Amino acid sequence: MTHDFEARAAELLGPGAHGYFAGGAGDEVTLRDNVAAWDRFALLPRVLVGVEHRDTSVTLLGRERPHPFLVAPMAYQLEAHPDGETGTARAAAATGSIMVLSSQTTTDPRQVAAAAGPADRWFQLYVYRDRGLSHDLVAAAREGGYEALVITVDFPFGGRRERTERSGFTLSHPPFVDGLAGPRSLAERHAMHDPSLSWDDVAAFGEASGLPVVLKGVLNPADAVRAVDAGVAGIVVSNHGGRQLDTVLSGADALGPVVEAVDGRLDVLVDGGVRRGWDAAKALALGADAVMVGRPVLWGLACEGEAGARRVLEQLVDELDGTLGLLGCPRAHDLDASHVARRPT
Repeated sequence: MTHDFEARAAELLGPGAHGYFAGGAGDEVTLRDNVAAWDRFALLPRVLVGVEHRDTSVTLLGRERPHPFLVAPMAYQLEAHPDGETGTARAAAATGSIMVLSSQTTTDPRQVAAAAGPADRWFQLYVYRDRGLSHDLVAAAREGGYEALVITVDFPFGGRRERTERSGFTLSHPPFVDGLAGPRSLAERHAMHDPSLSWDDVAAFGEASGLPVVLKGVLNPADAVRAVDAGVAGIVVSNHGGRQLDTVLSGADALGPVVEAVDGRLDVLVDGGVRRGWDAAKALALGADAVMVGRPVLWGLACEGEAGARRVLEQLVDELDGTLGLLGCPRAHDLDASHVARRPT
């Protein structure tokens, strides 16, 4: 089973790289809770529905997608495997998954786009103090045919990542952004982020890019409503994989109030702790339009390169399909609050 990839990846990557990819902020309370939170929700099947034919498709940014899984933006993928971002792009393309490429890619965004071919792809943007650097990244994304701009808004500066600090992890493969800004240490890269980023900047980047904007890192319903007012196309309910501020809400727990606040006025995605197809079914039942999956894909990449990342994505889609059948809801579009309940405590 592909969930065994995580243990194998720890051995293959060594403590430095594995600690960087696996670790979270502080005491890693949120890191653990991201996974545990999905288990606090139980599925409520219906029977005698007729589930011979099932449909995992969802609608996202106005287009029908074959399933709700996106590959979350993850930095430095060449540190995990020589296939790196191009391997992940090919795996995503082969499975109909949207890849969201990180600003901290270790491969030129245009090369990643070439590997993905005609497949859908989005670009994640960090906004740096040097706005020219961020605009250069947007230009590379536009040139590479990326469909949407995913602006990460929960990273004014790096969280306290003690596991990475203890390991002293350093990069063997410089990210693409270093070619634009010069060599940097991890601490120096974190210091590049602009803590003055505001709502006004969101509109400016949207206009400059000409792409639909999705804001990643929203947990508070008030910010979700503000995003509606800002005219963005979507938001990602996310705590940055538990890597920024420890003890914040999990994606699963924050999702419902955010969905209620936006009331269908923009697309809502969620990430954090999605490990199985039934986790995705719960997310859709709670009102999400799609889910992002990060570490499981990274572990697959680390173990078997492109083939491993593809296996993970294929298994997630297959598990969702099986969940729809056993849940008595053959269409992913029809999942709603009647299909899920909080477990008794």
